Amino acid sequence: MEYRVERKISLIHAAAGTLLGLVSPFVIPGTLTLVSVIIVGFLLAYPLYILTKKSFNLSEKEFTLKDWLGKGYLYFFAAWILVWTLFYNFLIA
Repeated sequence: MEYRVERKISLIHAAAGTLLGLVSPFVIPGTLTLVSVIIVGFLLAYPLYILTKKSFNLSEKEFTLKDWLGKGYLYFFAAWILVWTLFYNFLIA
């Protein structure tokens, strides 16, 4: 896979994480355990895995689930948790 495609995938996931982080304080309750946050994040980000595979026309060998965890989910999760925490603390708490 090309570096440009990897960068676009990372940016798409980070942008989606930021947008969902803005909505999460109003939708998801504030008391979740670490394991449930990781599971919720995975469930929210998994459709992006399918979307990026289809939009960039990538095969299973080019973009495996392991690749997605490092190049997409990690960026999604970091942006989502950061924005969610900031908005929850500044707006709701």
